[in-house]
Amino acid sequence: MIVQENHSIKLRPFLIRVFGVLLFFFVLDLAAGKFLETGLEKYYGLYTNAQVALVGHSHLMLGVDKEKLEKGIGISVAKYTREGVNVQDRKIMVEQLVDSNKEVSTLIYGVDAWSFTSEGLSKNSYSQFYPFLYASKIKEFIRNNASKTDYWTKRLIKTSRFDETLLSSAIRGHLGKWTNLKYGTVNIENLQRSIGKEEFRKIKNDAKSIEEFQKTMEIAIENNIEVILLYVPTIDLLQTAQPREFNRTIAIFEKIAAENKGITFLNWQSPWSENYELFYDPIHLNPKGQRVVTDSLITYLKQRNTLSSGKK
Repeated sequence: MIVQENHSIKLRPFLIRVFGVLLFFFVLDLAAGKFLETGLEKYYGLYTNAQVALVGHSHLMLGVDKEKLEKGIGISVAKYTREGVNVQDRKIMVEQLVDSNKEVSTLIYGVDAWSFTSEGLSKNSYSQFYPFLYASKIKEFIRNNASKTDYWTKRLIKTSRFDETLLSSAIRGHLGKWTNLKYGTVNIENLQRSIGKEEFRKIKNDAKSIEEFQKTMEIAIENNIEVILLYVPTIDLLQTAQPREFNRTIAIFEKIAAENKGITFLNWQSPWSENYELFYDPIHLNPKGQRVVTDSLITYLKQRNTLSSGKK
């Protein structure tokens, strides 16, 4: 009996120390996680009064300069672009924007010939949404895609939600830096050899992806948001490698725009897809290409003359 009491007395300080360490860890994790979460929201332009929002993957990320666009049109812009996100991911992104940015009246949604091709994109792109587990829709989205272990680890430890890319974006958000550039020019000879060997990403339209895209457009229209489907140019050699498949994808965008008054399709393949000096690689623009597209977008939006009116 005495031995058991002595053991309990010795164990008590140890348990108190363990509790103290855990408490310190979770408080520190909560504070650091909140700091990173806020930085990421700033970087993506979430919870702002932005009237214009850009949504897409790296193709649009490298295609449009957010700060130059803002200065050019005189209106705040949310640039919500992520590497490797598919159509389903972008549907979640649009839903998140609708919930967090009540002033958005124009959505510039990045499209290309591979928009409905699931192959070639990140298999675990859902992990980029971990920092926003506080949102019920995203919580459900991640629960349906991640393993139970990952899901609960991210739920309990906020800092575990940030990988190297998300950490960098969060810091850039606090610093107010949105520059995304790829320097250099595409090697045409290497590309031609790859196409000759059939070693390039094929256009394979998936019915489920098209359905998710249509649902995304419906979300925007239901919230009185005008949509601009922007095809930032990709190199013409990929277009001519699969002309039938390319034209079928373009026809989908044209049909959706024709059937919906609030949707416009801007196909900017011409005249820039043949200007190889604008490309870093076959689908991404270099700084020169980004300037050309951003300047053109500024001109287009000014001529449109609908930005200052806000939501209808």
